[in-house]
Amino acid sequence: MKKLNKVGKFTLSMIILLFVIEATQLVTKRGSFDIDDFILNIVGALVGFGIWKTKIVQRLLN
Repeated sequence: MKKLNKVGKFTLSMIILLFVIEATQLVTKRGSFDIDDFILNIVGALVGFGIWKTKIVQRLLN
């Protein structure tokens, strides 16, 4: 996680991870490749990243 400390690297890695998950759902026919899920998951990951980077959480982790 230390390498994903910047928002740009984090976002890129989440886009790749979520694309792989959505493509796997499409190939295995266990779900569908839904752009809404993709967008909402990216937004959720960025909100989580923002919370993780707050001073309160960082103080609790140290």
